Amino acid sequence: MQKAYLHLIKWALSKDYSVEIECEGETDYSGQSYNEAKNAVEAVESGVIYLKQGGEYVAWFSFVFDYNQSPDEIINDWGINQITEQWSKEYYGWQVENAS
Repeated sequence: MQKAYLHLIKWALSKDYSVEIECEGETDYSGQSYNEAKNAVEAVESGVIYLKQGGEYVAWFSFVFDYNQSPDEIINDWGINQITEQWSKEYYGWQVENAS
């Protein structure tokens, strides 16, 4: 399975969202470059990936890198709205719909 944070960045950019990476209250990256967003996420231990559209924040995803963590656990929390539900459905597939 592809790493969740990489899937999220690619998915967001394919939907024409801008990506903003924040760590400890500081913006480390903001824009539409996959490589720059990926590098900003991988340069820190934890933070937030915000999705923006028209300059407005439309979704957020918390991430954390921890020892011996499986790739899909790196995205460890997100706000609930149509955008986040669409991403989680596309990433996790049937697992989200059939979770008990």
